[in-house]
Amino acid sequence: MNMLILVIEDERRIREGIVQMLAGDGYDVLEAESVEQGIAMIEAEEPPVVLSDINLPDGDGFTILRYCQHNGIDTSFIFMTAFGSRDVAIQAIQEGAYDYVSKPLRFDELFARLRRLEEMQSLKGQVKRKSERKLAESRLAVLGDSAPMQRIRKLAAKAAGSNAPLLITGETGVGKGLLAKLIHTSSQRSNLPFVSINCASIPENLLESELFGYHKGAFTGADGNKKGLFNEVGEGTLFLDEIGEMPLHLQAKLLHVLDDGTFRPLGSTRDLHFKGRIVAATNVALEDMLENRTFRQDLYYRLSVLSIEVPPLRSRPDDLMPLAESIYRDLAIEMGRQVNNMPLSVAEQVQQRMWSGNVRELKNYLERVLIFGDESLEDDLDLTLAEAIRRFERSWAERVINDCEGDKIMAASRLGIGLSTLYRKLEE
Repeated sequence: MNMLILVIEDERRIREGIVQMLAGDGYDVLEAESVEQGIAMIEAEEPPVVLSDINLPDGDGFTILRYCQHNGIDTSFIFMTAFGSRDVAIQAIQEGAYDYVSKPLRFDELFARLRRLEEMQSLKGQVKRKSERKLAESRLAVLGDSAPMQRIRKLAAKAAGSNAPLLITGETGVGKGLLAKLIHTSSQRSNLPFVSINCASIPENLLESELFGYHKGAFTGADGNKKGLFNEVGEGTLFLDEIGEMPLHLQAKLLHVLDDGTFRPLGSTRDLHFKGRIVAATNVALEDMLENRTFRQDLYYRLSVLSIEVPPLRSRPDDLMPLAESIYRDLAIEMGRQVNNMPLSVAEQVQQRMWSGNVRELKNYLERVLIFGDESLEDDLDLTLAEAIRRFERSWAERVINDCEGDKIMAASRLGIGLSTLYRKLEE
């Protein structure tokens, strides 16, 4: 895929010349002539590189750079400066630009900078993907390390090496979404978007427009064009959670996307290509839905080319305590607490409960323990509202103080309370 470059230059002749040279060297090029147009183009297309003049009719290039920095947009800037503008060039680097080139442009110099930038971005991408794979592997440990989960890991590795649709099944809370993200992160699509949508949480009339997008005037209230998730995901992974809740008429449309690789936004007369991968998940028995004719058989077979069933926590008791200890430790770190061994009373509760909500329920329970303490574990839901609030406020205050490295004045300021109020809450 060619690198996309946005050229922002208000002088049309100069801009067109730059665009022509860049396109001739194999780059994909966008163009804008002002700060306003440049920001709009960045929001819409998110180009990895911006080649911008400093002085523009409605501001300067630094305004665009600061906008990207403020909004977390990862774009590298190369500024074009007038020959001899040493102070401006230094300011560009200090502001966070990747580099600068002097006008009139020497294209051999510009192409050399772009090649170095490509190499740097490629290296950053490799490091990021390696880091994400390691993080994904560590997160998979939350699912457990028993024999059944070892088999799941092997299946996940095979699924990551394939582009075929994948169906993940299992009870609520077993970690289906986590597994889907792991498979994406371990695949060749790891540097591409992972977009998820819960088919049960969005009303039927909105789900279609969320997936397929729409054109202006497609229905009442469609005042402009909107990209659907099939479009936004690009060549990445689209995760359809609770696929069993998808209405039948949308199931037919999804089947068309899987079979033909195309989709059509609402109100459009033109098909668009879908190049991503579909991963679906469900906590219901789709086989029963086939018999009831509430789920299409052809879609089921198309989705389950590859399938992974994640077993419930109660069927793998060997995972329970290692999982609980790992989750307890991670939550303690996240809350800024001193990491100690899990209290014996908590460990006993962990071993005695059935955990019908699986890993999600276990995590929620341990989070409550860390917030409210391990006293009254059996009847923590019998707390009065005032007592629950008191415990939470103390816990949150301690977490903020830890984040402020013990500075109680700073912590009180961040909490929006006076210092004396902070001390009182710590003593309650």
